[in-house]
Amino acid sequence: MLKVRFKSKEGYKEYDLHVADNFFKRALGLMFRDIGKNEGMIFYYKKRKLHIHTFFMRFPIDVIFLLDNRVVEVVRDLKPWRTYKSKVYSNSMIEIRSDDKLEISVGDKIEIRK
Repeated sequence: MLKVRFKSKEGYKEYDLHVADNFFKRALGLMFRDIGKNEGMIFYYKKRKLHIHTFFMRFPIDVIFLLDNRVVEVVRDLKPWRTYKSKVYSNSMIEIRSDDKLEISVGDKIEIRK
């Protein structure tokens, strides 16, 4: 698990992220799982536009697309049973619960620690 630190208007907010670093973990993602507040999952890819889905998910998510640890796109409140294709190139993506209400914007930089 990794720690990620987001800077927001209120200060810093830390999350514990499960790492999807192989084909099977990326394919399964958060399907059939529950995660707590301040938890999420990070996915690593080669730089590209990503196509994601929320099939078999139990809750809505916020999706944060990153390029070299800088936010390049944010999708809020993506409901279960939806698909989405990113509008920009990224090389990693973070999924968190929508009800966490993380205040983050395009251009923000994040810190990732082990």
